[in-house]
Amino acid sequence: MSFFSPYPGRAMFVAFVVLLLSLPAPSAGDQLLCAGANGKYSPNSTYLTSLRSLADELTARAMNSHSATGTAGTGSNDKVYGAVLCRGDSTGADCSGRLREAFGRTIDADSTGAAACALHKDVALYSELYQLRFSDEDFLSASSNAPEWVDGTNLNLVPAADARQFDELVAKLTRSLAEAAAAQPDRYATADVPWSSRESERTVYGLAQCMQDMPPERCRACLNGVGAEIRRRIGSSKMGGAIHGARCTLRYETGTQFFTEAATGQRKGHALLIIATVYSLSVVCTRLLFCVLYIIRRRKRGKINSTEQPKNIDEILRLWKMEDTGSEFSLYDFSQIADATDNFSPGKILGQGGFGPVYKGIFPDGQEVAIKKLAARSRQGLVEFKNEIQLVAKLQHRHLVRLLGCCIHDEEKILIYEYMSNKSLDYFIFDPNRRTSLNWMIRLKIVEGIAQGLLYLHEHSRLRIIHRDLKASNILLDSELNPKISDFGMARIFPSDATQTKTSRLVGTYGYMAPEYAFEGLLSIKSDVFSFGVLLLEIISGKRSAGFQHYGEGEFHNLLQYAWQMWEEERWHEFIDQSIGDEYEPGDMMKYLRLALMCVQVKAVDRPTMSDIVAMLSSDDITVPEPRQPAYSYTRVDVSVNINLSCTRNDITLTTTDGR
Repeated sequence: MSFFSPYPGRAMFVAFVVLLLSLPAPSAGDQLLCAGANGKYSPNSTYLTSLRSLADELTARAMNSHSATGTAGTGSNDKVYGAVLCRGDSTGADCSGRLREAFGRTIDADSTGAAACALHKDVALYSELYQLRFSDEDFLSASSNAPEWVDGTNLNLVPAADARQFDELVAKLTRSLAEAAAAQPDRYATADVPWSSRESERTVYGLAQCMQDMPPERCRACLNGVGAEIRRRIGSSKMGGAIHGARCTLRYETGTQFFTEAATGQRKGHALLIIATVYSLSVVCTRLLFCVLYIIRRRKRGKINSTEQPKNIDEILRLWKMEDTGSEFSLYDFSQIADATDNFSPGKILGQGGFGPVYKGIFPDGQEVAIKKLAARSRQGLVEFKNEIQLVAKLQHRHLVRLLGCCIHDEEKILIYEYMSNKSLDYFIFDPNRRTSLNWMIRLKIVEGIAQGLLYLHEHSRLRIIHRDLKASNILLDSELNPKISDFGMARIFPSDATQTKTSRLVGTYGYMAPEYAFEGLLSIKSDVFSFGVLLLEIISGKRSAGFQHYGEGEFHNLLQYAWQMWEEERWHEFIDQSIGDEYEPGDMMKYLRLALMCVQVKAVDRPTMSDIVAMLSSDDITVPEPRQPAYSYTRVDVSVNINLSCTRNDITLTTTDGR
């Protein structure tokens, strides 16, 4: 039988019908819930004023964290409680735009000239990509997930013979998602499960998300409750379903990876969806054909040039060895590294860095070293790699971790650092037992050492360098608990005559980023100062910035907000880590707390330089200025983390987003 049909129109029609039958059932769309029992507000009331103010605040905050809660108003007649949530894979601008439009629909007028749920005090709007709720009742402190929207996204039935197995799979998937989402600072997790039925092999995808202000145990309980609700109200014999609630949401789909990218628009009927799908398939097939041809061409070209590459590498390595003769920086053989780490034994792993695992190594002379094995996916060229590490090797300061050398073997790139026996600052400061070994005097020594190291990078090294990822896990401690700044993988060389630069590639860690860098990509030495201020607050309080939420007076506060509240109310002693005891002088503690708040000011110009900070730390004669309200803004950097859980027949792979 010929592959080509003499009736192309008929063939196209048959393909169209097959495609139509293979599409999953569409989602029911948005769901708007208006609670009439709470009554209505007047068009020109103070409640409406509070509501508009809260809507603007939540929309702006959600741009950076995908989730926000808050209140507006003070009296019983105008106080509003609100919460917004965007799906974790959406962009900040898309999230903010959708929420702004949604608030407009529920508060102002829609295309018909009337507002949906007009003047209702209690409104919830749920969508596949975002949701919002506002009310005159305090639902933020309640454990209830009401009101909920039960969405049968794919009501196709699993074959009866496979129903039991599918039911167990969905139950295991939802439980795993609940655990993973609760463990993440952004309370968001996705998963995929290969499912083998008697008829076919498919993948079941799942997504779980809570409001970020929820403690892990409340998030876990909420999602487990929703998981049970899905099985009861939708039935896990259905191929897809979701429940969206005021505090958490859970969804699973069979054969459709719905969470890879946020949709760019609402679905507008079956016809548009089918046309878009046919067009997308044609584009995918075309691109796939070009990719195959490109790979074949590259392989042919690779056969010609493969003999030239080793010669180039050997020549570079030979010249490098000649250049580094007599230098403290060494080029190691791969066999030396393999022997020092027992052939990269898992038992030698010290931790996982941003670019690969870090091993402890011991050379034959007894020297202990830390060996960072860069991930093979790194595409950094050999010459560029050489230039970068030779630059870092020239950074010599007692409060910077020293780079001893490197090793290149085939596509492996390995860095060798001096070994720090006391691990990192976060190993101590965030552990309730271990942080008792860090008394106030030791913490002062750590703070002053970090400040000296940053001052060297900003002003005293050969080139001005901005670290861009200063945080507790990147402060290593030697045998005497002296701090050393590490991990320059994200560092940026900065012109000595420039005050700031702009970048479109944001790198760093959630909770430590300066607002002008997070929002506009503006980078300067004041970016590191902001991170230093957050780190100083963590050292004083013993609390981790990322994921910290303090609930009080009907609102959730992050670490900066909490520190400012305690400072303003002259209750700063409540912010201090209790394990420090009363061994500090109140005047000194207030000085350090004031300095930390100065470092996290909203405007970069209001923050001190590291030179100012070192001078303030070393002298009692210099008065630290009185701080203003600090920045409350954080940005979110997505990093994929795979967690494998063993199952009886299927492997569940969880993918969550977190700060690096």
